[in-house]
Amino acid sequence: MHNILVPIGVSKYAKTTLLYSIDVARHFESNVYVIDAYPVFSTLATITNVSSKLQSENISRIKKMVSSATTEADKIKFVSSEQDLIGAIKKLDQTIGIDLIVTATLNNDINHDIFLGKIAGSLIKRTKIPVLVAPVESTFEAPKKMLLAFKTGEVKASSTLNYLVLFQDHFKAKLKLLLVKVPGFAHRNHQLDDGLMQRAEQLLFSSNATVYQGVLEHFQEHKPDMLVAFKRERGFFEKLWETDIIFKKDFYCTVPLLVLKNKD
Repeated sequence: MHNILVPIGVSKYAKTTLLYSIDVARHFESNVYVIDAYPVFSTLATITNVSSKLQSENISRIKKMVSSATTEADKIKFVSSEQDLIGAIKKLDQTIGIDLIVTATLNNDINHDIFLGKIAGSLIKRTKIPVLVAPVESTFEAPKKMLLAFKTGEVKASSTLNYLVLFQDHFKAKLKLLLVKVPGFAHRNHQLDDGLMQRAEQLLFSSNATVYQGVLEHFQEHKPDMLVAFKRERGFFEKLWETDIIFKKDFYCTVPLLVLKNKD
């Protein structure tokens, strides 16, 4: 894993998210890139000098925050862009290749009813890059038990599992699979990927209205250190991802959430 990108917002959790990302990067000897989670992009900033000034102020704010958060600020690379956040990330990915995005559940939103704010939600929904969602105000700890929850175990591309494999092997973590039989469950959902089966120590089954309810059923019993999920265009959380905001009543977890992008 070469390059990790961290969108930094204006919430009080920005520093802990940055430190969390640095800890992840340290394990994999990765580069850390920081980008403003709310870059200059509006009709009010179309005038060149206004846009340039706002961009400069944002970068200055982020650099000041980074310097106050870590003594390793000289190792952090800053990304500036006049594009919207998703556009900037896609361009950066094309230029250098982004392996992982690390984000807080809330970057700019302060709402205790929300699990994923607009920034985190859009990163998952609108990019093809794996996303690691860090729990609020937490430090990174090496996962020892991982739980992958899904309603179909078919993996369209072997690269989908790259970062699950990376985390599992690097930290020697045990992996359990949770297949949730939701209404309309089809027999083809039993077509589990051979690579997944070889890596897992146990396959669990649950019958529930949603994958999330299946996770809740097994979470306390198995106590995973990291929850893993697929993001498909039509699949896990498909109803949740219709909007960028995810409410706690619909989904919530207290451990890191690794979202892998699985093609349809």
